Amino acid sequence: MEHKDNPKISDIFIIGGGINGCGIARDAAGRGYSVVLAEMDDLASATSSASTKLFHGGLRYLEYFEIRLVREALLEREVLLRAMPHISWPMRFVLPYHKDMRFASDTPASRVLGRVFPWMRGRRPDWIIRLGLWIYDHLGGRKILPATKTLSLAEGPEGAPLWDHFQKAYEYSDCWIEDSRLVILNARDAEARGAEILTRTEVIGATCKDGIWQIETCCRKTGKTSLHQARMLVNAAGPWAGDILQNRLRLNTTEGVRLVRGSHIVTPKLFDHDKCYFFQGEDGRIIFAIPYETDFTLIGTTDVDHPDPSQRPECSDVEKAYLIAFANQYFKKAIGLKDIVWTYSGVRPLYDDGALTASAATRDYTLKVDRSAGAPVLNIFGGKITTYRRLAETAMDKIQSQISGDGMSWTAG
Repeated sequence: MEHKDNPKISDIFIIGGGINGCGIARDAAGRGYSVVLAEMDDLASATSSASTKLFHGGLRYLEYFEIRLVREALLEREVLLRAMPHISWPMRFVLPYHKDMRFASDTPASRVLGRVFPWMRGRRPDWIIRLGLWIYDHLGGRKILPATKTLSLAEGPEGAPLWDHFQKAYEYSDCWIEDSRLVILNARDAEARGAEILTRTEVIGATCKDGIWQIETCCRKTGKTSLHQARMLVNAAGPWAGDILQNRLRLNTTEGVRLVRGSHIVTPKLFDHDKCYFFQGEDGRIIFAIPYETDFTLIGTTDVDHPDPSQRPECSDVEKAYLIAFANQYFKKAIGLKDIVWTYSGVRPLYDDGALTASAATRDYTLKVDRSAGAPVLNIFGGKITTYRRLAETAMDKIQSQISGDGMSWTAG
């Protein structure tokens, strides 16, 4: 391999070109830090382009009492909608209701309500859903988006594709986001502010010498290796964050990543209006059915543990069957395997909080600074695309506590 050294010492070297890495690069460059970002493939080539394409507060997280996360996401939803109307826009979500809907058995809400109201037997009563939606409307200081309202499915077009026993629904607001474009725009703005963005550049290893990180990279197109130096590392490698810690930095840590696969299926259009559906299953889980690319419907997502980041995520036959059966509980027009025109899957790099099931694992982010090597590395665990900007601000607070700099937060517009 040909070797090329870069003797310049950067302030921050970021590993990972997904939304978290690019968001941090943009924020840091805007505060005057010198930044290098290395992505082993292309920008947004993994988790960040395999989302459900939503800026949303996370209605279901209320059942896990993740109030801080939901509030932050709802606040960010409005900040981002104002800042980028060219890639994000409001959507209305229809939540059909019937009396046999149930909580997921592993949620804190189901356990509390089971003790207080044992006769409910795990069911989600109408008043609980209305209360949850009221909280969702008010928790984040909603200003732009319209409030929740009740729908008669027997009268409106929203009920036409659904089974007749769904007579009532609630309609609330969230937003669509072009996820890949969001990542690219953050990277381009970071570069315009002075950051160096390296794609198809893999970090082979990193060691600390005299308080400075020595980072060796390899260009996956040419095979050339390069040496970079930085005062601080940011590990935003997503599903590979654990591999970076253990095999590239060789650091011992008790922190871990739980990899959870989320799969989607795409079918021909299943309804003739522009609203989305929020479906609740018999197991307490939820899926979305979203108008997609004019002629299609996007259905997802699943929650399946995916232990090996090197294994390409694919929608398994079990996941396809699960999503098909889930959708068929609601849509009169039954779908089958033959109706699937495309699938995609991504791996969520969640913070390993010891949850018993993949769906119960926290979606909140955790940022940890490790100085055991002699220079600081900031490890990013978890996070949602909706809260990427706040994650970047929080990361900058951690970074500025480790290396000098007094740039103020600026990305809220």
